[in-house]
Amino acid sequence: MMGGKVMTVSLRERLLEYLDQHKEVTTEQLQKVFGVSRRHIQRHLHQLVEEERVSMSLLPGSHHTGVYQSVLPRDDEFHAIPQLLKAVERVGGQNLLGKVLEQFIDQYYGKAIEKSPEFLSQEESVFMDWKKSPNGWWITMRQCPLPNTPDAEMVCQAETRIFSKHFHAPAIHFSRGETGVCQFFIPQKTQETETTSELHQDISSVKPR
Repeated sequence: MMGGKVMTVSLRERLLEYLDQHKEVTTEQLQKVFGVSRRHIQRHLHQLVEEERVSMSLLPGSHHTGVYQSVLPRDDEFHAIPQLLKAVERVGGQNLLGKVLEQFIDQYYGKAIEKSPEFLSQEESVFMDWKKSPNGWWITMRQCPLPNTPDAEMVCQAETRIFSKHFHAPAIHFSRGETGVCQFFIPQKTQETETTSELHQDISSVKPR
């Protein structure tokens, strides 16, 4: 997710951009281009295939090597979404836009967050990284569900509401302008720390990544 005016491009976004510029590529080619592990590349590719953003077929004459292709030109897709959101805001104002964003974000994450933070922290989520603190969980986003939305703060607010609903706790949003990465804190009441002052102390003492 974006914070301030600083933007960082995730591996997922770079993969999509590279796939748009090349007719077809293999995992091995992508591994050499981006300098990351084959497993890391494949994790993103499998997710993109599930989202029908990328297609996969076997290399002719091979039973193991997959060839990946972009399904939808990203320029067409990401220019259409901001225009649609602007139209929603013109018709129904920010209240309707906020509800539309919530619905989109809820479906975007789907069943990926219908699990406990403990479970998600052990799973290599495509969407986020987890870090346990004494009073809760820090979530560092790996990507933004709507990276080209004109009002990025409204996306962050909608995510905050969705996280609060799914994790049954008042999620707190933090924007890291110097890194361009958004973080959220999910408080978790424990036997050791139950007061509001302790929660604030935890938030101020733990530096988000």
